[in-house]
Amino acid sequence: MITWAERAKAAIAQTGLSGTAKTDETVAMRLLAVSAVPTEAVSATHERLSSVLAVPSPAVLEKHDSSIAVTKDPDRWCWPQSSAMNGAEIDTFTARLHQFTDKGLARNDGESLADKLVLRDRESDDRRVCLECQHFAGHGPGSWRCCNWQTAGVALRSRDAQLPAVLVVQLQRCDGFTAHPTSTLQGTEDEHDRH
Repeated sequence: MITWAERAKAAIAQTGLSGTAKTDETVAMRLLAVSAVPTEAVSATHERLSSVLAVPSPAVLEKHDSSIAVTKDPDRWCWPQSSAMNGAEIDTFTARLHQFTDKGLARNDGESLADKLVLRDRESDDRRVCLECQHFAGHGPGSWRCCNWQTAGVALRSRDAQLPAVLVVQLQRCDGFTAHPTSTLQGTEDEHDRH
């Protein structure tokens, strides 16, 4: 009894294909990269490739067939059709990450929080984090404070308006919250309304 691997080896030996494209090793990053340019043996046997392997690149699709929707709508397979972020969500994620790291949040924590907020927005959760608020001040844990402390109810005196790091990143409802201009999701909401 012959196994599928033995049949594949025999088929490759008959067609004369080497199996994979030549790989080169990039010295700087020590990554392996597979050549995107087909070798002569592969291009000569193009008709024998499976339909998955024979799909042309998006640039080729744009040149040959303007009716193909893959290149016209890059968000076609993104949210809400899948869990992948669409272009507007990526832009908002990037703006939030920049805002959070500018306020002193570590990059890894900022990425985790921005990702958490993408899910929050998709679920239409009305809770916010202090880092999204226009009244949030400070440039790192220990210096974070609320400039709208009376309305927010976080302190009885101005000098007590400092915020602990745990509270700053916790989803909550706050009476003193005013959205920071870079925290809005107008692009994502508009995109979602079109679907």
